[in-house]
Amino acid sequence: MTRKPKKDNIKMARFILYFFLAASFFLAYLMSQNIIKSISGNIKSINWVQIDAKLLNASIKITQGSTSSSSRTRYTYYTPQISYKYNFNDTSCIGSKVAWIEGGDDSILKQLAYSFKYHFKHKISIKVFVNPDKPCESVVDRTIHWSKLTTMGIMLIIATLFASGIVYLLVKTSKR
Repeated sequence: MTRKPKKDNIKMARFILYFFLAASFFLAYLMSQNIIKSISGNIKSINWVQIDAKLLNASIKITQGSTSSSSRTRYTYYTPQISYKYNFNDTSCIGSKVAWIEGGDDSILKQLAYSFKYHFKHKISIKVFVNPDKPCESVVDRTIHWSKLTTMGIMLIIATLFASGIVYLLVKTSKR
């Protein structure tokens, strides 16, 4: 003998599923925007002009945390924070964009951060890529940071699979 669920319970379950579906689509949207921004930024800056710039400021934002409640696994992320001045076609500009992807990590961006501190301390100019059509648009490192994109890609796949499972459950419950 099978027990039929009450109509109110089905409505509540569907409401919860719709909520989680919306949340997973929102998460997938955010992740895809970061991935697209990084890759499209790299592509659009292919023809940009590389020039010298003077560092006005260089600092490192250090973020520490742990991956578990027991604090056994600790991580440290390094985010370079800089401002630089350059002249391009008689236009003087100040920029602060380091890379197309935002945030920090413990590998490439850490190396960049300490490199900027060294360049600032010894008053060595840095190379920046400048958009010839918009001279005040510039970026220092236009490479794609695959370590960060891989993490975002995995999260995007998980959110998409989660949303697909919810859609399956919604379709299955709508047939009742």
